[in-house]
Amino acid sequence: MIFRSKSYWGYSWELMDYWSEEGELSILRGEIASCPVYVMEDMKRKEIIGFYSLAPRESEWELKNLWIVPEHIGTGMGYRLFLHACEVAETSGASSLIIVSDPNAEGFYLEMGAEHIGEKPLESPQGTRCLPILRMKF
Repeated sequence: MIFRSKSYWGYSWELMDYWSEEGELSILRGEIASCPVYVMEDMKRKEIIGFYSLAPRESEWELKNLWIVPEHIGTGMGYRLFLHACEVAETSGASSLIIVSDPNAEGFYLEMGAEHIGEKPLESPQGTRCLPILRMKF
């Protein structure tokens, strides 16, 4: 599902394969066991629509994953998942949520109320690209 969601943005297969090999397009079993992970499912079709995972910290948690299958991008499902993630983090004691975003998703998080606070350089076979770092305050 992560691979399908990421491919929505038109990345080359070379980059997609590279990110898969680097573990950037997967969620590890240990992460599922140690972090809050929530799945959104279409109950009629018995299909997963999307999921997210959080990395708890003292007061500033991190949104590690938020993925939506391509056919549901733009339908409000990402909005619902993100609001749920914020609610889980806030009710668990977080004062904000850090998001290291794909550049194509930055606009979504800004629309949701997050603020751009920096960038994270990331190397790939096609050179360095910068991932936006955002903060959602509660």
